[in-house]
Amino acid sequence: MPLSLRQKRIALRLSEPGLRLAHRLARLFSLDLFRSHKVTPPRGDFSVLVVRLDTIGDVLLTEPAIAHLRARFPAARLHVVCGSAGEAVLSGHPAVDRLIVFDAPWHAAWRGENVRWRERLRALWRAVRELRRERYAFAFEMRGDVRDILFARLCGARTLVGNGWRGGGYLLHHDVPAPEDEHRVEFALRIAAWPHPPPEPRSPRLQLTGEHRTAAAQALAPLQGKRCAAFHLGAGFASKCLPVATFSAVANELPKRGLSIVVVGGPGEDALVRLFERLVQDPPLVLAGKLGILETAAVLERCDLFVGNDSGPMHLASAVGTPVVCFFGPSEPKKYHPYGAPYHLLELDLPCRPCDHVHCVHGENICLTGIRAQDIVVAAKELLAPIPAGQRRLT
Repeated sequence: MPLSLRQKRIALRLSEPGLRLAHRLARLFSLDLFRSHKVTPPRGDFSVLVVRLDTIGDVLLTEPAIAHLRARFPAARLHVVCGSAGEAVLSGHPAVDRLIVFDAPWHAAWRGENVRWRERLRALWRAVRELRRERYAFAFEMRGDVRDILFARLCGARTLVGNGWRGGGYLLHHDVPAPEDEHRVEFALRIAAWPHPPPEPRSPRLQLTGEHRTAAAQALAPLQGKRCAAFHLGAGFASKCLPVATFSAVANELPKRGLSIVVVGGPGEDALVRLFERLVQDPPLVLAGKLGILETAAVLERCDLFVGNDSGPMHLASAVGTPVVCFFGPSEPKKYHPYGAPYHLLELDLPCRPCDHVHCVHGENICLTGIRAQDIVVAAKELLAPIPAGQRRLT
């Protein structure tokens, strides 16, 4: 049976005393307890590691913190270890000297993927061995997850900075205090700035080139310059997805307001797209699975509106300034709402959410099936009308 976020935290608390003791003994015998762990630049050459192993949106929300670390340590070699999706998000970023790709098997397993543990553990060993060779002066873990913190600890940095809100704070040299419900942009900036006050937050940025924008213009050419709304039907896991029937009901209304429908997403969302195409009255322009992440962002930059679940494309749309209508079910809106663009966020007030479940304990993700198409249309209409600067929320 899936564990709730509260049950996971209880399990972590029960296991922590033994793990804490083992870690302290390891620090004692390795003399780590007797070394200085101040976050001050050492003399000579040194390297800094950022650990962000999870999804497209999570990596993107860390981008302002990565830029701050470059400004803070201008002479350092700044490396980022991330998953395959994160590599695309940070491709071409001027702050990053090196991207190291490692797809964490624990995140894949949490999303319900079939993980070949023997192969993935060998890959883990190779990644840790490679990272330890760099002898990092500092490592900054940006998720606050005990599994990622343990990975960062194994990388052997002299000083490890992070936040143990999901457990594992005892593995850190600096467990940075942070409000639990702080938005992840501000959370990551707080870790990157420690022990100094965090800088003024800004929205995440993508490194879009002329090639990305040309590809986007070509992809949207069939619309012949018409106004358009981008729809993303998928998410990291099924319990975060609005029903396709609700999406299609919204898509049948927006053309009455002069909008063509564009579908974006990844290659694994074919079934959702086919169902959507059967339910809508006017054929949409389907780009899902046909573009890379940065080309998709360039498409979203040219759209008048984004409609979608809490997902990577939602954060891409916000990063390029496109107004967003989004839906939150099991995930936490205070931490993950769109950052940097006008938005309406629709959610239901239920005692079971946010739950962080991959599979809904009710058998049906009622937190999303209860969101009405007419409310989404109203939110879209308000965002498309002239509005004051700033972000707005609809709950």
